[in-house]
Amino acid sequence: MRVDTLTLVREARAGDAAVIADVHAEAWRVAYGDLFESSFLAKQLETVRRQWSAPELPGNILVAERGHRIVAFAHFGHGEIFDCYARPIAWGTGVAGTLLTHVLETLADARDRDVRAWTLSGANRARHFYRKAGFRESGRYRERDYGDGRPVMELEYIRSIRHLHR
Repeated sequence: MRVDTLTLVREARAGDAAVIADVHAEAWRVAYGDLFESSFLAKQLETVRRQWSAPELPGNILVAERGHRIVAFAHFGHGEIFDCYARPIAWGTGVAGTLLTHVLETLADARDRDVRAWTLSGANRARHFYRKAGFRESGRYRERDYGDGRPVMELEYIRSIRHLHR
C-alpha cells in the first residue's frame, strides 16, 4: 500500500467533531445516494451528523488532514473499524489508505490479531477499498434496517494484522 506523504494523520480532538460530522454526512450522501431513497437519505444524514454532537468523541478516532483540512476519519477499537469515511473530493488520492494504515498499526499495537469492518453490499467503492487494503470477505453477513423499513445487506470484511506486531 502506498503511503501518502502529503497527509497528516492524528488523533481526533473534541473540537474536530463538527468537521467529522460534515465528512461523514458528505461521504454518505455521495456513496449511498443510489442505495437509499432521497428523502430517507436526507433524514439519515441528519442522524449521522447528530451522532457526532455528543460532548466527547466516542472511542478511538483518527483524522487525516490535507492542507490543514480534515478530509477523512476512522472510528475504531477492539479489532473493528466502525466508520472509515473520506470527503468525496479526496477519493482516489491515497488519503483513506494512509489513514487505514495508521488504524491498522494502532490496532496491532493494542495486540489485536484481526480487524473487521462491515460495509453495505451495494457499496462497491468501499468493498474495493477494503479488498485493495488486504481485507477479504469473511462470509458473514447481516441485514440492517437503517430506519426506512427496508433492510440492506451488510458484508463483513476481515484482515489479519498479526504481522504488524512490533
